[in-house]
Amino acid sequence: MKKGDMIVLASIIVLSLVLFFLTSQTLREAQNKYASVQIAGREVQKIPLQGGKKTREYKFKTKLGTNKVLVKDGKVWVQESNCPDQICVHMAPIEKVGETIICLPHEFLVEIKANKKGPDDLDLLLR
Repeated sequence: MKKGDMIVLASIIVLSLVLFFLTSQTLREAQNKYASVQIAGREVQKIPLQGGKKTREYKFKTKLGTNKVLVKDGKVWVQESNCPDQICVHMAPIEKVGETIICLPHEFLVEIKANKKGPDDLDLLLR
């Protein structure tokens, strides 16, 4: 490869990385976000993330145990669980579309989703 080819190749790689990071960040900052709570693969509740500074508490009972979820400032986390490993309790709060908290022993999942796209959100079509 010649020096000019290397410069063109490096420029294309840098440009693609910049576009990738800008696009993924824009998609994760969607409007109208909510936490989808699923037990054994079925959605049992949608918790809106817009709600101010007040902490909201939700308790979910599964066939295998209980999980307590807290929501504050658009962030969601599992406060308590009676599962043996406590991995879900030690996970960091989630707030971006696509992030999840999973409690495998209870078949319990919390995932951030978005209802509608805001006016500045991107609409991607993959084929």
